[in-house]
Amino acid sequence: MARIADPDWEDIKTFRAVMAAGTVRKAASELGVHHSTVSRRIEALERCLKVRLFDRRPEGYAPTQAGEELAGIAREFGDAVDGIIRRMAGQDDLLPGKLAVTMVEPLATGIFAPRLAEFNDRYPGLELDIIVSYAELDVARREADVAIRMSNDPPEALVGRRFFPYFSTVYASPAYLDAHDLAAEPEKARWLGWGETDDRYPEWTQTTEFSRVPVWGTFDTPALQIAAAQAGLGIAMLPCMMGDAADGLVRATERKPVPGRDIWVLTHNDLRRTARVRAFMDFAGEVIRDNKALLTGERPG
Repeated sequence: MARIADPDWEDIKTFRAVMAAGTVRKAASELGVHHSTVSRRIEALERCLKVRLFDRRPEGYAPTQAGEELAGIAREFGDAVDGIIRRMAGQDDLLPGKLAVTMVEPLATGIFAPRLAEFNDRYPGLELDIIVSYAELDVARREADVAIRMSNDPPEALVGRRFFPYFSTVYASPAYLDAHDLAAEPEKARWLGWGETDDRYPEWTQTTEFSRVPVWGTFDTPALQIAAAQAGLGIAMLPCMMGDAADGLVRATERKPVPGRDIWVLTHNDLRRTARVRAFMDFAGEVIRDNKALLTGERPG
């Protein structure tokens, strides 16, 4: 019987991406390649294995039974390869090199950016890749080496340290507050909306003193919320670390800021003893502790 040729690992990775995404175009976007490349790799893998892995349908790619079986094998193999890479990286005790760190925009721009030159002075041979993302990148798959997360339930596979929660409150421009009586005529004011919702009075507004102010529009990043509030479009719920530092904005309430999720500095267990990872995690702890007053919205008495 003729021997089946060994499949190309790039074709296997492409197959896994299509399984996860469901369509060639989505998989191509995730992989950063043209959709024709994805189709070509899937076809090459099917020729190599001499089996059809997907039914091509108008709504996307549906795996055949052979495709489902291969997905399980590929997942186990991929996890094993990722584990080997992490363990090898964990044995590296040299500081020079690259370190990928992921965090959300408010922490990146408001807290860490002003201190990164200090880190560079301490470790001039260590190059940082700061990945600003609200998506939780998979540290287990080496999408990042260190993750600074705002979470009350971090993945069990990650280890690190929990700090205090960040706090948020309501901000607006002074001119907007002068022009609108939020208590007496709430219907004439507006919240700047988060996310996609048709609810004019969503749950996140109901724990504030402005529960009868309707939501207007969608402004789905803190930077955009700040810009819109500065322009006088409405009131915004913002992390204190950004709202208090934003020119042209003031707090719209005398109530104390409300706590959000906890701040964590995390890595994978296999990487926690790596010199580069230890260096940045220690530095991140310093930065977070030094900025506690800003993160929690404390104000000098």
